Amino acid sequence: MVNLFIANLDWSITSDDLRATFSSFGTVVYAHVVYEKETKRSKGFGYVEMEDADNAINAINTLNGIEVNGRAIDVKVASSKDNRPKKD
Repeated sequence: MVNLFIANLDWSITSDDLRATFSSFGTVVYAHVVYEKETKRSKGFGYVEMEDADNAINAINTLNGIEVNGRAIDVKVASSKDNRPKKD
């Protein structure tokens, strides 16, 4: 399994949209756009978990930097929480 991080999403993109887009590259186990708790508005990023590493790499190479709804999306392998900078 490979967990991908997708940034710079248009506010109207849904989890179903992410699943549909990445499913064309292989089996998507999980797709989720992150929303703010209070406003229920998209934070502009999400996660997709793909079953096969080769399919995930192909998706990254194809989709990273393409324009979706006027915004160039950033697609990369998600870092684990342990490797992220600590918030103050």
